Amino acid sequence: MRLLTAALVLAAVASASPADDTNPEFNGKTLSEWTTMLRESQSPRLRKVAVVAVGQIAADHKEKTKMVKEVMTAVGKALRNDSAVAVRTEAARVLGKAAIQLQDDPSADVGSVVIDLSEGLRVEKETETKLEAATALGRFGKLAKPATQTLAAAAADKDAKVQAAAATSLGRIGPDAKVVDGDLLPLLKSSDAAVRKAAAFALGRIEPDDVVKASAALVPLLKSEKDAELRAEVVTSLGMLGDKSQETVKAVAVALTDESVDVRRLAAQALAKFFVGAKAAAKELQAAFQSDADKLVRAYSLRALCVALADDAKELIPVLTARLDPVVEKEPEVRIAVCDELGGLGPQGQPAVPALRTAQKDPNTKVRDAAAAAVKKVIAKPAPKVDK
Repeated sequence: MRLLTAALVLAAVASASPADDTNPEFNGKTLSEWTTMLRESQSPRLRKVAVVAVGQIAADHKEKTKMVKEVMTAVGKALRNDSAVAVRTEAARVLGKAAIQLQDDPSADVGSVVIDLSEGLRVEKETETKLEAATALGRFGKLAKPATQTLAAAAADKDAKVQAAAATSLGRIGPDAKVVDGDLLPLLKSSDAAVRKAAAFALGRIEPDDVVKASAALVPLLKSEKDAELRAEVVTSLGMLGDKSQETVKAVAVALTDESVDVRRLAAQALAKFFVGAKAAAKELQAAFQSDADKLVRAYSLRALCVALADDAKELIPVLTARLDPVVEKEPEVRIAVCDELGGLGPQGQPAVPALRTAQKDPNTKVRDAAAAAVKKVIAKPAPKVDK
């Protein structure tokens, strides 16, 4: 089939417009010849090849803004109007590939491309093309805001792949897509894991108006999901949502014992975002800091524990200083992190000075340096007030 398509391209009759800076050549044909083929050829296969060709020309000559705009207009028209599914699908794919170069060019007409993709998605009946258009819109990030409602409708498509692509793209639009959070919540109960994952991804990034409701819908997935990547996405989104209710904090705290190290790391990082709201998870954080087999889980749990107990240095310091012993905590990176956290306490860290002095004799040079720096911060006297 590919050989036949190539042969047809080589045999196609086109105008003999000469190549120049405004009419570059690709595979033996000029841009004007390719666009004529896209517009006039009776062969869907040739029109599809023409879409690929003009897209490549635009990519190879992205500095020619006017030409790129004309190419994207022609491709957008093919997406909206061509009678062949293969041509429309390829057009959506080309527009999506152009997203990066268009976003980097302040003079590019990104809005018209987004509108073409949005309108193409809105009227499209074929699943393959809808999938490509929904995916392409996500590559424009927040610039795809005008397509929010179209993507929300696509999130209710009968095809799971289209639903997942639409939800993911809404998440990539970010806070500007918050008006559709109600369209995403039902997807968390989908029988398709990819759809549930996409919905979880989106909910954490669109900043929904009711974060408590969104978090409450996500929490059950931490218990029910078998897929570690999906649980990781749920934990990440819960951290981004920032709901500090005890139900959410406790649910994320349970994830500190997840069988997946990635989920445990993300759980500790999420709890750190709750600040003192994570105090309800102090016990679980302390256990992870003291005993998790992964040094990053221990380090992230240390950070979360310190922000959770920021107003209770008396309780925090003994837990931290115990881990300065290289026999107890074998990883120098974690001991360094402990020194940094103790130094960050400032004068409240005075009770930790003896342990920090001992750490200045640590077998690791960087730990010794970190301990010395922490001591200076802890014993530093406040600058005297200057009378004005």
